[in-house]
Amino acid sequence: MWRQKEGEIDLKILHLISGGDTGGAKTHIISLLKGLNKRIDARIICFIEDTFYEDVLAAGIPIKVFKQKSRSDMSVIRRLTEEINHEGYDIIHCHGARANFIAQFLKGRVQKPFMTTIHSDYKLDFKDNFYKRLVYTTLNTISLRRFDYFVAVSDSFREMLISRGFKRDRIFVTYNGIDMGIPEEYVSKEDFLNRYGIEDQGLPLVGILARLDKVKDHRTFIEAAKHVLKTVDTNFLIAGEGADEEALKNLVREYGLEKRIHFIGFVSDPYSFFNAIDINVLTSVSESFPYVILEGARMKKPVVSTEVGGIGRLVDDGENGFLCQPGDWEAIGERIISLIIDNKMAQIMGEKLHQAAAERFSYDSMADSHIKTYTNILSIGPKIVMSGYFGFDNSGDDAILKAIVKDLMEYDPSVKIKVLSKDPYKTEQLCPVISANRFKLREVMGAVKEADLVISGGGSLLQDVTSTRSLLYYLALMKLAMLLKKPVMIYANGIGPINKAFNRNLTRWILDRVDLITLRDKGSLDFVRSMGVINDKILVTADPVFTLNPSERSRIMEIFEAEGIDHSKPLIGISVRGWRNEEGIVSAVAEGARRLIDNKSVGVILIPMHYPEDLGISKRISELTGSGNCWTLKGKYSVEEIMGVIRETEMMAAMRLHSLIYAATQGVPIAGLVYDPKVKGFLDEMDLDHYLDVGNITADGFYDLVSEVWAEKETIRSSIDSHKERLEKLALENVRQAYSLIGR
Repeated sequence: MWRQKEGEIDLKILHLISGGDTGGAKTHIISLLKGLNKRIDARIICFIEDTFYEDVLAAGIPIKVFKQKSRSDMSVIRRLTEEINHEGYDIIHCHGARANFIAQFLKGRVQKPFMTTIHSDYKLDFKDNFYKRLVYTTLNTISLRRFDYFVAVSDSFREMLISRGFKRDRIFVTYNGIDMGIPEEYVSKEDFLNRYGIEDQGLPLVGILARLDKVKDHRTFIEAAKHVLKTVDTNFLIAGEGADEEALKNLVREYGLEKRIHFIGFVSDPYSFFNAIDINVLTSVSESFPYVILEGARMKKPVVSTEVGGIGRLVDDGENGFLCQPGDWEAIGERIISLIIDNKMAQIMGEKLHQAAAERFSYDSMADSHIKTYTNILSIGPKIVMSGYFGFDNSGDDAILKAIVKDLMEYDPSVKIKVLSKDPYKTEQLCPVISANRFKLREVMGAVKEADLVISGGGSLLQDVTSTRSLLYYLALMKLAMLLKKPVMIYANGIGPINKAFNRNLTRWILDRVDLITLRDKGSLDFVRSMGVINDKILVTADPVFTLNPSERSRIMEIFEAEGIDHSKPLIGISVRGWRNEEGIVSAVAEGARRLIDNKSVGVILIPMHYPEDLGISKRISELTGSGNCWTLKGKYSVEEIMGVIRETEMMAAMRLHSLIYAATQGVPIAGLVYDPKVKGFLDEMDLDHYLDVGNITADGFYDLVSEVWAEKETIRSSIDSHKERLEKLALENVRQAYSLIGR
């Protein structure tokens, strides 16, 4: 039985796999089990006694064979049932169509979670064989629908499953990993080529190691080889077996390239292959995250690959390899030619690829990710649903989300958080949550039904200045949670202005029925009370972002170098957004910035907080200054990176509230450009009065405001520092209050 306490993990996992597996599937299971068995008890049962069984046994991994006479032999079900019950496995983890099929007959006999790894697009697994595609693909598709959980080996495969109707919160992503130590056993290039009767002519050797079926698209490899041979003399190796073999050989004969393109069949020792070749190529039209890329990286071979699946997570195009579009044989050929001609570049790319694989895709990190998935499945923690302005590429709202999630998870690591987002994929990349589409009623309903607590999280959600529609959305969501008898918390919100009478009445009615309200500033409390809200469960806390930390300074210096920003002189940060009187804002800030640069010998950085919405206005201001010492931060950066950039400034003048909050967290003096009461409200909380109304902004006014803060920046810095610790504690109080609603 699974237990976890004080960092110890007691897990017992059974992996089911056919046992006839070769290539990437075999490498995956051996690498995974080697990593898992360092920390938990993980074992394998297979159904065919073949080289897979021998290799797993040789790796020291516990394995048994329950032999099937044929795929339809279901006599193993009874033995598996007895084995699972006797050994007390916590989870049954399947790999491949045969294991998936068998698992469905086990599910009714053993009450354990069942999961399967999606190693490939299951609809393409038997693409070259009509009978197998008709029977095995159909059976596997049916079987998959009965699993409780899934591991996808790339983000693209997770999105594929979601697009086919699988539940988003049941799919975990774990990229393949491998032991990046150079293997001890592989034969020399000469011995390897002699094995296949190929003469080593001292020519570059380009290879592809993949089963010969259409999904691997060897035809593109052959077309690329033909293109390469028009420019440089080279030999090509095609390693693998499959249904497309004869057609591919006919194509090579048709082109008269038999002396340059060699078919060597199945290779049992892939590292001998990778040792022999100079350039590793993959031309697949569909992949997850293939081991041949990692195996080639292990041997420091440069790669030219199609940009499919998760390959782009390892291969940075032009840095440690080349990525091309599927079927683009000409581009693939040109990249191969460039690596042949520039041997030094090829060597550097191979080294960089090896380093990237070692850092990002070790078999230990793969095992750790699986253990997190197993414990997530088995743990019984509170379920929290969060709504907010998430998935819109707004740095401030992204920061709010990251801070709340971090704080909730630090308080209780077993918590399971689901976020309603405009872009669930982006939100899941941002922080460790499951996300649902905020505009799909079924997903929203399902999330709220399963929740132990519904949080309306951070920001200025309840206001009608920018939109009545969004106000009604958040109020309707709270009402839905109430109807489903779920506790509702408004978490560190800034509330108001709400100008329309209907909106104020509806908001008051909802707020009086919410279980708990925490507000980020006293101004919001005054506004709520002015509307007539009588709910006595209201606290003033602080914005969650006060608990976040910026990126390391070394990373910020990399950004400055990439953006061409001279940080040898003092820097002033400016953050603006599109608003009423936009032309007045642009001209006033541009002229004021130009005068600051000239008169105070400073540099100015325009920092977009909502990407790319703020980028255009920032660029216009920068260009209008006519100065080489005014830059716009053009790239899209993380919350922590933007915080780090602001940390490097001497002061910040901003419309965007969270650019001021980022500055305050780093002790950077601030000046407010007020377009919304929340900006002045924050300055009031910090006991600061350096601001101006953007509705009446002038170049003189902007210049004087910034000059005033510049002159008093040390005093202002001290004032900000005196508030930081208090605000961080208040930000964490939000977390304690949230868990109080679910008895934690």
